[in-house]
Amino acid sequence: MSKILIILGSLLTINGFVVCFISNIHTGVILTVLLGLFLVLWGVFYKPIKKITKLPIIKTLKLIVITLLIIEIAFICFIGAYGTQNTVTYSEDAVIVLGAGIKGDKVTATLKQRLDKAVEYHNKNKNAFIVVSGGQGPEETVTEAVAMEKYLINNGVDSSVILKEEKATSTAENFAFSKQILDNKLKGDYSIAVITNDFHIYRSVCIAGDSGFENVTSLSSAQSFYNVVPNYLRESLAVIKMWLI
Repeated sequence: MSKILIILGSLLTINGFVVCFISNIHTGVILTVLLGLFLVLWGVFYKPIKKITKLPIIKTLKLIVITLLIIEIAFICFIGAYGTQNTVTYSEDAVIVLGAGIKGDKVTATLKQRLDKAVEYHNKNKNAFIVVSGGQGPEETVTEAVAMEKYLINNGVDSSVILKEEKATSTAENFAFSKQILDNKLKGDYSIAVITNDFHIYRSVCIAGDSGFENVTSLSSAQSFYNVVPNYLRESLAVIKMWLI
């Protein structure tokens, strides 16, 4: 058991550090590294820990930790399953592609996956506006929206249907600011499709509804294997925060 914990912890720790170099550092990356180090220490000190777990208070703490881990895994499974249920009809009036961080002025793997889905959608519904939403972060030389627009144009999307939202720094702002833009472009009861990665679909659809969008569908993109743990750890906390606030 100790070897399994050490191996699993080492893989998670390495995963976290690798993502730091490939993408931007975020809460999920930090949580992945911390979880990995926790498992490594648990494995290294497995025998001494096993001895003290015979104490009643330690048994209770162990039960709490195991219960929380089971709840977290079940929660992540729910978010993941929801994200795989694509509901787009390809007749929506507009698409909102959510930003996901860039390196300098280049899109990251996560953002590229979202944009590739936007290109796929555009090829089936060329009349829909595409809102690229994302402001500028500390490691970014341009706004995410500018980088996203450039990527879409380079991949065959007509610039006339692209609308840039360049102020958002959160998912809530993505939708709030995008709605202001679309309200000026579209009249009446219009529909939107949300494009983001599978782990992000559930929260995005909820926030879109809270932002005033009444007809919302979704189209998810997959994610790179090395981003799975960091993204789901981060997203599970974000969903809990959304529910509470």
